[in-house]
Amino acid sequence: MIGVETEYGLVGRRGDAVRNARLSGGEAAGRLFTPIEREHASSNVFLRNGGRLYLDVGSHPEYATAECASVADLLVHERAGDELLTRLARRAEADAAAEGEPVQLRLFKNNVDSHGNSYGCHENYSIDRALDLPMLAGALTPFLVTRQVLCGTGRWTADGFSISQRAEVLHAELSSMTTRARPLINTRDEPLADPAKFRRLHVISGDSNLSEPSAMLKVGSMLAVLAAVEAALMGRGGRLPALELADVAGSLRAVARDPRAVLTLASGRTIGALDVQAEYLALAGDAPVVEQWTQVLAALGAGAEDVLDGEVEWVTKRALLRRYAEARGLAWDDRRLAQVDLAFHDITADEQGRPRGMFRLLEARGAAVRLTDPDAVEQALVAPPSDTRAVLRSRMIRAAQAEQRRYTVDWMQFTAHDLPGPSGGREDRTVRLGDPLAVADEAVDDLLRAMSASWTAPRPKGSMA
Repeated sequence: MIGVETEYGLVGRRGDAVRNARLSGGEAAGRLFTPIEREHASSNVFLRNGGRLYLDVGSHPEYATAECASVADLLVHERAGDELLTRLARRAEADAAAEGEPVQLRLFKNNVDSHGNSYGCHENYSIDRALDLPMLAGALTPFLVTRQVLCGTGRWTADGFSISQRAEVLHAELSSMTTRARPLINTRDEPLADPAKFRRLHVISGDSNLSEPSAMLKVGSMLAVLAAVEAALMGRGGRLPALELADVAGSLRAVARDPRAVLTLASGRTIGALDVQAEYLALAGDAPVVEQWTQVLAALGAGAEDVLDGEVEWVTKRALLRRYAEARGLAWDDRRLAQVDLAFHDITADEQGRPRGMFRLLEARGAAVRLTDPDAVEQALVAPPSDTRAVLRSRMIRAAQAEQRRYTVDWMQFTAHDLPGPSGGREDRTVRLGDPLAVADEAVDDLLRAMSASWTAPRPKGSMA
């Protein structure tokens, strides 16, 4: 099981000529989430598509995809999250205009602001509880440090270009902290499944991707490597590359500045970042992502990364910045390029639904590759993946809303409140969903029948935890 959480940047301004002033983060978030709070009496909601939408610390909108069992489904549901936020912003702007207080909202799928504050993209992989987490992290670290060459978002700075936005703010290999000692892997033991069987591998080092080929490489390569490393650690064959890095944080930054950087291992040996990737690629066998992974490493190794424009996100952004600077005669340190960098990540649309952001415009014109089908994304806005427990959560949410039942829900538990009890009274009934890949459950069926039982007393709207 896999899933992605995306924290979005949000900026709001008053839209009239007299008061063209910037909104505070709280005001902008309040405008954005007003329709959600009106409908659900909460800014933290589980949706019918199995995903979760909520306001994170610092007034960041955050969307967590439903549990997915394939990279293809994950791409569709991540894109549905982007579309959900885009439509929410457009609705908030329309509502504000109708109230005579126009505002402009911009949502950015990036990972750092102009003040150096960072917000994340968190990847989640359900793994075997028997795996030793420190050993697993040690085996994955060289891969994660160099994975940015495949899927970094890219970032303009006055003194150069970084291929990753997250690389500059990461400091450790493993940590329970997410906002101070930011690690590659967060150790908080929160499996969101049966804790006797599962652990959640919480990877917080990757960039948020707009480029779907980059997102596919990010998660697909991780799944291939994780499968190989799990097999080796569990004694099922295979080997682990001896690539312990002498300086994890320093190596992250070196690769961010140069995808062909030479890194120093704990043994004293040196190795190129692309060679590290090649060693992990050799472990991937016939994984679906191997062909694209091979092509990217070959182009980078030949110094021909321009052929990856429109596919690998950092290459696409750098090419756009260069074209913009050359067309206007700008030096690389011209601050106008910072505006272009930010506009690259804007996911909002105008009243007609036309994209405002530069990457989405490139994609709409065919200059950036799109992998998801728009009809599938539209379906994912209202329906969960068909092969994970999100199906069960969705069925219970839909039934509770249709029957106007109060309920509380999280990733692995659903409680229906005030149901008719066997002796004529009321009772709460809870169903636990410990298996993330279960799509049928008799307890769920029983609860659905109980929620549909005749009940005439008035009930408030459902609550969502």
